[in-house]
Amino acid sequence: MSKVLIIDDDAMAVRMAGFILKKKGHTAVGAENGSDGRAKLLSEKPALTLLDIEMPDENGLDVLKAIRADALTADAKVCLMTGTVDDKVLSAAAELGALGCLEKPVQAQALEDVLKKAGI
Repeated sequence: MSKVLIIDDDAMAVRMAGFILKKKGHTAVGAENGSDGRAKLLSEKPALTLLDIEMPDENGLDVLKAIRADALTADAKVCLMTGTVDDKVLSAAAELGALGCLEKPVQAQALEDVLKKAGI
C-alpha cells in the first residue's frame, strides 16, 4: 500500500512500529538519526514519516524544522513520537504542521488513526 519512514534511534521502536505497519499492508523504512532520516525522506518519498522527538544527536523538533525549511520536503506528512506527550509537545507539533504526536510505545490503534489522518 504505502511507504512509511520511521526515524528513531531506538531500533526496537522502529521494529515495533514497522511490524504494525506491515500488518496493515504498508512498507516500513527505518532511519536511526535525523540526517539519515532527511536523506531517506528525499530518496524514498514516503507517504508518511514517523519522527521520534528524543534522539541523541538532533531532536525530532529540530529535524522537523529542517524538513519544513527544505522546499523538497516542506509538504511531507510527519507525525512525531515520544515517550512523554504533554501540552508543550502537542503545541510544538501543531506549530510545525505535524499530524500529531504518538506516545511510545506506539499502539496499533493510535498508529491506524494517524494513517487515516494522513489519508493512507
